[in-house]
Amino acid sequence: MNWDDIRILLALVRAGSLTRASQMLGIDQSTVGRRLSSLEAALGAPLFLRSKSGIIPTELGEKLVSDALEIERRTENMLEAASPENEPVGELRVMGDHWVLQHLANTFFPSLIDEFPKLSLRLNSGAPSPSFWSAATVSLWFEDPPQMGEFAIRLVDVPFALYTHRDSRFDETGWVSLLDACTTRRPPAKFLEKYRRRGEPLHMTANDPGLLSAAIESGMGKGLLPVCLGEALPNLKRVGGGEAEVARTLHIHAHPDTVQSMRVQTVIRKLRENAGSLFSPANYEEESRVAACG
Repeated sequence: MNWDDIRILLALVRAGSLTRASQMLGIDQSTVGRRLSSLEAALGAPLFLRSKSGIIPTELGEKLVSDALEIERRTENMLEAASPENEPVGELRVMGDHWVLQHLANTFFPSLIDEFPKLSLRLNSGAPSPSFWSAATVSLWFEDPPQMGEFAIRLVDVPFALYTHRDSRFDETGWVSLLDACTTRRPPAKFLEKYRRRGEPLHMTANDPGLLSAAIESGMGKGLLPVCLGEALPNLKRVGGGEAEVARTLHIHAHPDTVQSMRVQTVIRKLRENAGSLFSPANYEEESRVAACG
């Protein structure tokens, strides 16, 4: 087994299908299938079970993938240790809500890459996705619990406030809201229940504040947004003062198997150093006091 075989094994188990693995590796699906068939023929046993929903490793496949993971981690540690500048090297997967990753792509990641040019980032937005075979990953979630042996580190309390279009009359505007499909109600759902008056329409729900901000900018309704997003949009105004606000705690999730990697350690450290300025505008606390008193 050579390094290309290891890369294909890990891509398959992480992607769950030949198609996604080929996209991850940047090669043809037929090449991935041919390499897998050749490896299985050499070993005399299947490594993955195929189904319409994707592929899962066999018992032998799991053993080989575990060994491949260890080889990958040792190789990455050697590359970091051999770096003359003693800086993080290689790819880091960053997961989180779409708006969080987009906000960091606008405000944080460019300076991070300027400082550590040998680091590359692979952003993946959406719901938390558990995996036993994760590459080096840093995840950013609010109320979602850690997955598959991960642990959580409190990062920052992110303020959310009520916004409407600057030309809209608050009492004459309906609502837009974050979609809450969980059995346990989250802060945005509780906020809506508290402040939405009887008869006020709910015009739209969405699973991302970026979609809500577009709806509020269009005048569709009023809704709860992260202050770091709302304050950056000139067509919006914050309403309700300090009463109509809520804080959600953003956590970093990391896995014990990869948390000691220099890539993971560096990004966690830089996020903790900058989280306050990234997610809470410098003038927010003063403006909130003025709005509450006014």
